[in-house]
Amino acid sequence: MASYLPVLAESNTLLLAAVPIATAVLWYTLRQRRSDLNALKGPHCDSWLYGNVYTVLGAELGQLEREWQSQFGDMVRLQGPFNNPVLLVMDPKGMQHVFQNSVDNFRLDRERNFFSEILLGNSLPVIDSDQHKRQRKDSVPPEVKSHLPVFTVDANKLVDKWKKQIDNGGNGTAAVINTTADMTKATLDAIGIVAFDYSFNALDDGENELTQAYQDILFSLFGKPKPQDELALSFLSILPDSVARAFLAKAPIPKLQRAKAATALADGLIERSLKDKQIQASVEHDKSKKDILSLISRAYTSDNIKMRLSDSEMVSTMKTMILAGNDTTSTSLTWALYELANHPEFQADLRREIQEKNTWEPSFKDLENMPLLNATIMETLRMQPSLGTVYRQAAVDELIPLSTPLKLKDGRTITDLPVPKGTKLLVSIDAYNRHPDVWGADSGEFNPRRWLGADGKVGTSGYNDAMTFGHGARRCLANRSILSVLEMQAFLFQVIGHLEFAPSAGSKKVIRMGGAILTPIVPEEFEKGAQMPLTISYSKMD
Repeated sequence: MASYLPVLAESNTLLLAAVPIATAVLWYTLRQRRSDLNALKGPHCDSWLYGNVYTVLGAELGQLEREWQSQFGDMVRLQGPFNNPVLLVMDPKGMQHVFQNSVDNFRLDRERNFFSEILLGNSLPVIDSDQHKRQRKDSVPPEVKSHLPVFTVDANKLVDKWKKQIDNGGNGTAAVINTTADMTKATLDAIGIVAFDYSFNALDDGENELTQAYQDILFSLFGKPKPQDELALSFLSILPDSVARAFLAKAPIPKLQRAKAATALADGLIERSLKDKQIQASVEHDKSKKDILSLISRAYTSDNIKMRLSDSEMVSTMKTMILAGNDTTSTSLTWALYELANHPEFQADLRREIQEKNTWEPSFKDLENMPLLNATIMETLRMQPSLGTVYRQAAVDELIPLSTPLKLKDGRTITDLPVPKGTKLLVSIDAYNRHPDVWGADSGEFNPRRWLGADGKVGTSGYNDAMTFGHGARRCLANRSILSVLEMQAFLFQVIGHLEFAPSAGSKKVIRMGGAILTPIVPEEFEKGAQMPLTISYSKMD
């Protein structure tokens, strides 16, 4: 036994000597990683307490990002409260790494997610990891083509409403109409039928509590943040999940109280509908219903307990479709009208393509084989992404590869950026969708023909090229994006086929506000929320 003591003593000595060396190496490594982040260039910050993240979130989408991109490069250091670094990511290769190559290492922003949970519940946009993978598998059934007649009917109702407003206008030839308000109502009516066979009657100005509760709610909750909002989020970061949720559940904050009231209304409506669908699925075996809640209910009456969505998950899925899904589609349609109004020659070409079909009831195949229509949608989604910025947080120490070498403040040049665990990221979808290295010198211009090949047909990659639907494992569900695109195809077919759109005095003032959904705002009428006033007249071909 004694013969082992010198060896043991020597081992202990080596171990004791190794500890400070290992500590020094670890300290140097972490310091170096942190120094790379701190050595990134970025805009001046006036407030150690509040930071400067709120300035980019409260400005017109893309305005500061493009200014900083030309000044500092594709990776910019911002400051959160208490001088904590926040990484603004605009590098194409870096974004692909965050969204696709290393998606599990960049999680949803924890503190902002608490607010999303209040509105959307336990649904895909607010969950991570295995739960996300399980829900993602079958949240939207594949029978989306069958919903085309619903979209066509509601698009025609919208056309009829706008025609009446033109007829009742000053000279009966044109009228300035806030397209955002009516488009949101029309798409809400459509998604109500498609999602769970419920008629909101929003376009008919039907009195519906949920319609009123959801009006502009995403913008009112997330748009135009104040410095104090970022500070409050940083305080939430030090609280355990359960404490933070309990605090928010009882906090007397007007925005949150409105969100909770809207959620309670939606929960009640969808839960009642769900019970009806489950009875139909298990007792009547009625397979004629094609709304998404009926399809999901039938799918999950099987014995596959592991893959079955719980009732609360189905309710959350429907809430997400009604709120986030509807808002993104209606906003994209509004921006499509804005772009077409400002590009009258292309609008005329698109109208000609529509009217050459010689039908007002196009089939799915008809819509898919319309190059200009689909190029218009692709270019609108590129230029005006419904989510201009998304938030992520590094779950582990990471190394983000860069498209081009980046020069730091200390003179060093790097091709990979070390990102310490816990670092907050603002990832700019808008910057990727307008990046000259990805889209060419005309990246900031609306040009739908960029999507057409030499044969005049839409390229095969299509919607995968832009970052609008996301990328990788958190990419918008294929069936959900197909549903959204189908709705846009159906609405634009009817609206552009029957009506002409031109700028108005108000639309020339419109700015792009992010925060949540990309929202058109008239600055001097900010309190009115989303507005896109366009001059609408009868189509000369109608």
